[in-house]
Amino acid sequence: IPDPNFPFVSKLAPLANLWQYLMTISTFILTFFLSQAYTLWRNMYDNTRKIQGRINDIGLLVASTVERDDEGKFTKRGEDLLDDIANYTCLFHVFCWAKYSKKFQVLSTSRGMSRMLSRGIMSRSEYNTLTSLRSSNHGTQYACLSWILVKCQTAMKDKTLRNDHALREVLFQKICDLRGTYHDIGDQLDGRIPLAYAHFVQVLVDSFLFIAPFALYPILGIWSIATVGLLTLFYAGLLDLSKILLDPLDNDNDESYDSPVNVDIGVLLRE
Repeated sequence: IPDPNFPFVSKLAPLANLWQYLMTISTFILTFFLSQAYTLWRNMYDNTRKIQGRINDIGLLVASTVERDDEGKFTKRGEDLLDDIANYTCLFHVFCWAKYSKKFQVLSTSRGMSRMLSRGIMSRSEYNTLTSLRSSNHGTQYACLSWILVKCQTAMKDKTLRNDHALREVLFQKICDLRGTYHDIGDQLDGRIPLAYAHFVQVLVDSFLFIAPFALYPILGIWSIATVGLLTLFYAGLLDLSKILLDPLDNDNDESYDSPVNVDIGVLLRE
């Protein structure tokens, strides 16, 4: 421990007091910042599961009320309806994440749609309709939702699907919930954190860590080297973790943050 009466050490004493106040402020603001980042990440994860849940709800409602024969098996018309609904919900899911995830934007381009056409994921008429709507912000997604609604209404009229007012109301509600959750993702990404707030936290943590070696030397002496290393590890680490959580879809293309914390859209689409 250095002699506190040494001129250089005595001049650092006031800086140590200032650093103590700065540590309190930095700790509080950084932990709050991390909490806000985790809330965004958690909400994003919840919405990904809500979208899957609403898609499963629609499939369950249609499958449980579709036309069956005397043996309880699906009729040919019933199987065709189920295939169409499954296909439209799959396309909606693909275009939903192609809208918000930069890694999957290619799926909403002519090249991506052509590939899906060649794999039999969409028909030629669907391809023509979707490519004509590609310039619209949400055209492809809305087209898929509209097809689901129209298919269900047509099936109710020709008795392929049970023509029941309660079923129609629930189906409409599930599709509207699906549309609403889809838009919530965009709202959360657009308003995830004010840029000035993020810059302020960055400057605060950088200042705290920059002053640390000078403030800790009068107290810890040579041990201030290890202490500053630990402080940098935890404070800078928490700040980096916050930045990762604020980009749940990994859209920033920052190779230094290649983290499994991000939501894996590929897994969601395969599920």
